[in-house]
Amino acid sequence: MGVIAALLPRPAWLSRLRTALRDRHTVLPCAGWPDLLRACEHEPVVIAFFDLYADGALNLEHLRTMRRRFPRVTQVAYVLGAADRGRDLFDAGRAGIDALVLADRDDSPAVLRATVDLAEARSVTGLVREQLGEVKPLIRDALLIAVTRAHEGLAPDRLGKLLAISRRALADQLAQAGYPPPQRLLAWGRLVVAAHLLEDESRSADSVALALDYPSGSAFRNTCQRYLHATPHEIRARGGAAFAMRTLLAEVAGGAQVAAE
Repeated sequence: MGVIAALLPRPAWLSRLRTALRDRHTVLPCAGWPDLLRACEHEPVVIAFFDLYADGALNLEHLRTMRRRFPRVTQVAYVLGAADRGRDLFDAGRAGIDALVLADRDDSPAVLRATVDLAEARSVTGLVREQLGEVKPLIRDALLIAVTRAHEGLAPDRLGKLLAISRRALADQLAQAGYPPPQRLLAWGRLVVAAHLLEDESRSADSVALALDYPSGSAFRNTCQRYLHATPHEIRARGGAAFAMRTLLAEVAGGAQVAAE
């Protein structure tokens, strides 16, 4: 089960987080920034929730240190009264936070769970970037969007709009690089996130299917077989998201060779 480190001095915030994530994640309370950094160093932390003003004032160096030392830990800032802190939030975004929770406005259990689901998808982008290597920016951005927005069920036309390119032009660019067409690329993005979620041994295939809006557990298993030629259990055993990316890139290598011929 993934660990969520929480630097939330306000008991009510910590209680809301624990209630929202009951039976899904271990929430590890932290007493201060040094404690949070130690937790990320010694525990399998996947997401860090923190009060931006835990020390009384915003300290961007804490955020930069987190990003530098633990680039794969997703950072979620919990903030009260964000309306009059616009400049601080802008600076915090530049320093590395991945998501924002507004206290007493969007911290219901359902919203907190959705925030964590999205954060988990974003947490795998470091691996995706690493394995992609040197590719055209358009290709990189297309796959990253497919991964980070896997929960949204994007359509190919929407993917094209997000990239400011027509669906047909996007398909042509992908084909030239050996990548699958937009619809299939979106399916791959969702599978990479699914494989990442399967790395947590407490998650069942059915729970992953539900989290990513597959029609059913059977539909998810069929997709795993069609794309990865593996069961969810085998995907977990072979490395989860890393295995999914290796399989995608092997397909891409074959597609690029065909395109070159």
